Amino acid sequence: MFNINNKYKQQDIIAMKIAQRYGLTSEYKAARSHGLSPIEALEDWDMMTPEDYKLFEE
Repeated sequence: MFNINNKYKQQDIIAMKIAQRYGLTSEYKAARSHGLSPIEALEDWDMMTPEDYKLFEE
């Protein structure tokens, strides 16, 4: 359980940096508050590029 939370938090940090790149941090936070995962929140606002997906791989 502890590893899952750490991984999820790490994904959230990476996703926030991607959202900052596009100037959409408030939109990202709103999507997260509605229960979307970090990756889903980015995809919801079309902020993901193929290179960004590589950042989330282990």
